[in-house]
Amino acid sequence: TSAYFLVEFLGVRKNIDTWISVDYATRDGSALEGEDYVGTSGTLVLYPNESHAVIHVEIIADTIKESDETFFLDIFNPIGGNFGEGVVTLSAMRTILNDDLF
Repeated sequence: TSAYFLVEFLGVRKNIDTWISVDYATRDGSALEGEDYVGTSGTLVLYPNESHAVIHVEIIADTIKESDETFFLDIFNPIGGNFGEGVVTLSAMRTILNDDLF
């Protein structure tokens, strides 16, 4: 199973005819990397005429009775654009729904 983040660049692009890049990394919430999901990080490049991309995060299945849990994806270090005045990091949250039988 996997979760995904649709990354849509809603900031200011310095030049619409060039690429932009952002760095990204998952971060624990109540869900823990290596136990509930496979952490990921890297650099995402959006080319001219692209305004969004998808980052997949693998969910680790288990049979442990537990509550729904959350984790985050942080996006930072925009090159070729910015997120808006004073904004340095964007964060999104995903919830892993408990699908274990009780």
